Amino acid sequence: MSNQRELSWRMRRVLIDWIIQVHARFHLLPETLFLTANIIDRFLTLRNVPVDKLQLVGATALFVASKYEEITCPSVEEIVFMVDNGYTRDEILDAERFMVNMLQFELGWPGPMSFLRRISKADDYDVNTRTLAKYLLEIMLCDEKFVASPPSFGAAVSHSLARRMLNKGHWVKSISCECRR
Repeated sequence: MSNQRELSWRMRRVLIDWIIQVHARFHLLPETLFLTANIIDRFLTLRNVPVDKLQLVGATALFVASKYEEITCPSVEEIVFMVDNGYTRDEILDAERFMVNMLQFELGWPGPMSFLRRISKADDYDVNTRTLAKYLLEIMLCDEKFVASPPSFGAAVSHSLARRMLNKGHWVKSISCECRR
């Protein structure tokens, strides 16, 4: 954000909050949400974005991420509707081409959901813990303190905090071993 002339962390927070709402409205996968935030952040490090184009960056990132993660993604017309006709179909398609080129077509990213799945498996898939951990991961998306954190860290922290909040105690995989003298 320090390279952005017109944008602030607060504006990014508002954008991510809006993305979360749109993501929920389209019933998209959690991976799509986290990839969208990753694309936005990587794009903002590469390109200076004026305030009036920030929503276009968010909508385009969601469009690109949904094409990457979803079986059926929202259409361009649905993206135009979601931005309340603030941008045209051609503007979104042009922004998509520009964004993907700026990112050098590198869209793959090990998001926090894959790590959370592995942690949940080790914790016998406790539904309440996993649901709360997913919610905490979404909250972490809005906070600039976690932007540079590895996805594995976010998954581990959210799962650990969820266990503590639900009074599940410290998680330690039990290891049985017999020591012989």
